[in-house]
Amino acid sequence: MALIHTSNEYQIPRGRVYFDPRNALDQLTGEEAFGNCPSFAISIETEKLEHFSSETGLREKDDSRVVQVNRTASLTCDNVSFDNLARYLSGQIETVSQTADAVSAVTMAVVPGRYYQLGRSDTNPAGHRNISALVVTNEAGTTTYDAGDDYAVDLVKGRLQILAGGDIVAGNIKVSYTKGVKSWKRIKTGAASELRGAIRVVSDNAGSTNRDYYMPLVTLKPAGELPVIAEEAEYVTMEFELEVLTPPNGSAIYLDDAPVAE
Repeated sequence: MALIHTSNEYQIPRGRVYFDPRNALDQLTGEEAFGNCPSFAISIETEKLEHFSSETGLREKDDSRVVQVNRTASLTCDNVSFDNLARYLSGQIETVSQTADAVSAVTMAVVPGRYYQLGRSDTNPAGHRNISALVVTNEAGTTTYDAGDDYAVDLVKGRLQILAGGDIVAGNIKVSYTKGVKSWKRIKTGAASELRGAIRVVSDNAGSTNRDYYMPLVTLKPAGELPVIAEEAEYVTMEFELEVLTPPNGSAIYLDDAPVAE
């Protein structure tokens, strides 16, 4: 009878990544999908303590033991969602609500050739959007300037440009306009620079056995660069580094055969 050889398992890894953030009480709050992740890789480093005998003239190693293991992982995601951007920027998501109102005769210091965000302040850095009925005058209010000749405006974004060569000179002007109802999402940085939670990778490999990874306690922090403007036509990716920890009543990593329908 010929020898029976074990078949090899070749793998082209694919899958979905989920992050389960922990709250202030260190409780898991529910898994959130990362979206498309071109790469998720685990790295393990071990440290060994080595012993050498001093009983003979030749110093020989007579014992070696692993005394430390460090598990980390790296994640690359190209799903540039608001949630993922908040994770990368270590920020919090909030909703900005603009109410309808008339803005009357606001004084602005301007320089020809420059751009200004209407309604900008320290408490409202985005300024006002969805504006209409814009009127621009001199500081005394006796001269009304002309759109297209003296200034240009983006009414949707609330952007005012003082045109070089127009009648507006460096100094103060007054602007009046109406702002409409508008709301948008904002990420504001200042949250913790690393997130604490759990990671689950649900495999859907190309032509091989699926196995799911679960790491109940990880810290997630941003790494690398986030392209904001790029010359090359490439998809934006965000990179994260994970430190895989061992929870008090569990293991650092669980690897399970994926369930199949019966």
